[in-house]
Amino acid sequence: MERLDLRQDFSDVYAFVADRVKSFDPEANPGPGEGKRVSRIDVGFGLYDSGWMCLVFDTRRDPEPDGDWNEFIEDTVLERPEWARTYEVVEAGGTLALILPDGTPRELSSGDTASLVAVLGDMLRGVLLKARKDGIFAALPKASNCELGVEEQEGSYGWPEYERRGAENLA
Repeated sequence: MERLDLRQDFSDVYAFVADRVKSFDPEANPGPGEGKRVSRIDVGFGLYDSGWMCLVFDTRRDPEPDGDWNEFIEDTVLERPEWARTYEVVEAGGTLALILPDGTPRELSSGDTASLVAVLGDMLRGVLLKARKDGIFAALPKASNCELGVEEQEGSYGWPEYERRGAENLA
């Protein structure tokens, strides 16, 4: 049985988010737009060939959750190879023992890759919400309606639901 403990991943991703915010420079921002204010903060992630997540600052005037962050992965990435390895194990019929960020154990059965994607997406959402609560985004030059978002590269996970934008995801 494969094992994945997301407590360290949560800490690593949180530190990565804090570092990316501290180093934000609108003149050299690897992200969509050429504005000075951040209008979206997108976390993208993937599990298939290599595990990774990225954090992209969008400075367009009226951005949509349109996946443009995909163009900037290389310059904004945090590699997570264990995510790809565990995805392959589950996809191939193995089971996965997960430890969620709060320490709760959970087991994923053979073939349940959708649940793995959801667990990782929820963890990344949790990182963004904790960073917001902790004031990490306060130093960014943000637009008044700056949104947070999480999206799995293949479209299997997205937060928030499009119709609920602005309800719980403002930075």
